[in-house]
Amino acid sequence: MILGRTIGQIRRSKGVSQAVLARGIMSRSNLSRFEGGHYYPGYDKLILLLDKLEMSLEELLFLHQDNAPQVKRTLHLKLTEAGNRYDFALVREVSRECRLMYESTQTEAYYHLYLLGQGVLVQYGHADEVTTLQEIADYIKPYLLGVDKWYLYEFKLLNNFLFTLSSSDAVFFGLRGTKEFDRYNSFPESRTVQQHLLQNLSIRCLKEHNYEQSLLFLQKALPLADKTHLLYDKIVTLIYYELTLLCLKQKESPAELRGYLNILRQLDFEDSYQALLKACRGHLGERL
Repeated sequence: MILGRTIGQIRRSKGVSQAVLARGIMSRSNLSRFEGGHYYPGYDKLILLLDKLEMSLEELLFLHQDNAPQVKRTLHLKLTEAGNRYDFALVREVSRECRLMYESTQTEAYYHLYLLGQGVLVQYGHADEVTTLQEIADYIKPYLLGVDKWYLYEFKLLNNFLFTLSSSDAVFFGLRGTKEFDRYNSFPESRTVQQHLLQNLSIRCLKEHNYEQSLLFLQKALPLADKTHLLYDKIVTLIYYELTLLCLKQKESPAELRGYLNILRQLDFEDSYQALLKACRGHLGERL
């Protein structure tokens, strides 16, 4: 990871000379070598450089990823977009490309992307090289069980493959994942990942009429929805929360649920409104 080149781009964009940036931290020649990819300073010196540039390490890594070739990210995006468009021929093509990348690099993430594409094909009746969701679950479960500590990748992986797991397995891994969240309380990116995972776990539980477990996940998701400052996510989480309370008979009136649904409509999320209204009526019937 040649961070020095990104440091150089940031420095030049801010109009800072190498001599000024290097002063008190390292020699100008070493900074030049760092920016050229021929010298790697210690972590303490990197932090001092970033402090002079008014830049956090997280922001540097984010910018560096945008400047570097990101094959996995590109393939994931292509796979997601093809799936959202129901372009199953492209899903098949990208999935197989991911398998070839795995075979040439032995990078596990490529195989996970391959399985994700295959899972989408199975789910919609276009099975390719993998014919059942169970085959995928049988690969993903040992992987998640074998990781001693979960990081953001594992949270995202569970979220991506929830549809392949049984309800009991989804709950089991969901509870395991929430135990790992505390380590990421001060890392902003994790909040959105966690909130989406918890919301999807609650939806899975709702589909199985496991309302108690759904409520548990939603109670953890709501504070995260507040912290992400994403209005849409917060409203959707509140809709599922109100629905769960009504299903558990902890509330009598669906007035608040109707209110949150109407907010979605007022914000012009008509497709989401119709889908959530249908889901709510599936649980409440004539009560809504």
